[in-house]
Amino acid sequence: MKSESDLKVSLEQSFDQIHVPESLYQFAEELPERFEAGEYENIAQHVPTSTTVRPSRFLSGLVKSATVAAILVLAFPTSATISSAFATLVKGVPGIEIAVDWLRHVRENDGVQNAIDNEYIPIEPVTRQIGGTTITISDIYLTDEELLFKTFIRTNEFDVTDTRGTVRLNVYPDPENLRGGGSTTASSLVKTTDGNNKPVLQESYKYQLEEGAAADFLAKNRKLTLVVDKNTFNHGSKKLQSKELGKIVIPLEPNKLLHNKVVETKQILPIDDRDWEGLTLEKLTIQPTTMNVIMKGKKEWNVYFPWEENIAPYLKDDKGKIYRYDPSGPGLLLEAGKQQLSFSSSVFFDSDVRTMYLHVGEIFVTEHTPSGSFNLSMNDTFPKTVRFKNHDIVIEGVEYHPEGYIHVKIRKENAKQKYLEGLYFDSIENKNVNRDELNEKIERLMKMLKIDGLGHAKDYHKTPYLSLYIPVSHQGRYTISISRANDRIIVNKDYPIQLK
Repeated sequence: MKSESDLKVSLEQSFDQIHVPESLYQFAEELPERFEAGEYENIAQHVPTSTTVRPSRFLSGLVKSATVAAILVLAFPTSATISSAFATLVKGVPGIEIAVDWLRHVRENDGVQNAIDNEYIPIEPVTRQIGGTTITISDIYLTDEELLFKTFIRTNEFDVTDTRGTVRLNVYPDPENLRGGGSTTASSLVKTTDGNNKPVLQESYKYQLEEGAAADFLAKNRKLTLVVDKNTFNHGSKKLQSKELGKIVIPLEPNKLLHNKVVETKQILPIDDRDWEGLTLEKLTIQPTTMNVIMKGKKEWNVYFPWEENIAPYLKDDKGKIYRYDPSGPGLLLEAGKQQLSFSSSVFFDSDVRTMYLHVGEIFVTEHTPSGSFNLSMNDTFPKTVRFKNHDIVIEGVEYHPEGYIHVKIRKENAKQKYLEGLYFDSIENKNVNRDELNEKIERLMKMLKIDGLGHAKDYHKTPYLSLYIPVSHQGRYTISISRANDRIIVNKDYPIQLK
């Protein structure tokens, strides 16, 4: 019979090969007590022993280990074909020993851990050695809309810790293999446990696939091909050189990939605003690791959803769990007025959830076309009040400068006001000016005035008023347009989405 230490080593090696549900660990922990309570006397009869007395605590431990081993064999009869993937989930990534607590934290943020916890294992990871560089592709998930993966890079050929370094590696799907576009969504230095002092750069990638691209790919391929480019930037010449280092081929089994759950809806999300009825929620796509919402705003308006945690949108299920807004990575190119909001983690595996709630905190809107105007002359009587929607704008004076602009002084609402929020001003005459020439003029004026933009009223130089600069020719009388620009709308509402 194996000694306890030998058996422990064997079992640890087994655990390195397979993923075990938490419930099974709990069951194993309870085995000694259950055994001593007489629940497993029949098992003890099959354990070799030189004594006929009641098994000791030592024997109970062996029974516990043997029983767990037996259960694992029964539970995972195909473990030989998936052992590498399971080992990767437990210990990090092949070729690089990653600190498990660090990797779990990263996976919890991007939804991968939730998929793993629900037994949806990523596509088998692959490691490739290119010169003095080791590249591992891991946490690979392919859905009907997205390709997600992480890269782990260890090298002695360049400094991965230098964010302004001259050398970077870029990994992307071969467009002849899978059509889509994307970028990195996160980048950080990895904690390792293998004693190697060389840092490891971890980057998460998200590729938004073209419509129908995933279906076409799965119908034709059983391998995913990623291209590795080496990008070298010359800071002196400001030029970027790109060189393909090679391709990484990743086998996959299409029949093991899960498909999205889609909730089609055209519901209006009412918003308290004088200019429009509200947003339209077009579609909710529930993927194994992430969820996407397609929103439609007002025609010829831009709608921006902020990132800040206290005002950003989020999804919440009917059990109270929150799924955070994660706009990192590429945006899906949609028809005018529509945009995609992405949320980390997913209710994909929770069949009990019947209702999701989309919480909208604040949004910022910008009009494509001005919705107001007023006339302004050097001979006007000041102060002069201009009304625009819910704003009373008090103009205290205006000056024309021969460099080709007017300086409009706007009264502050209080002494601490730094800028006039949500409004953009321009001269009507600029609609007919050559755009390139106008942009050159704006750049020149901004540099001369030492300001960061024209058309916005700000306290640039600690004055008792807000300064508005508008490029114009000398006319004496001007028609000034007003637009809502980055104008805040406080919503703070939960909108239900029925899943069933």
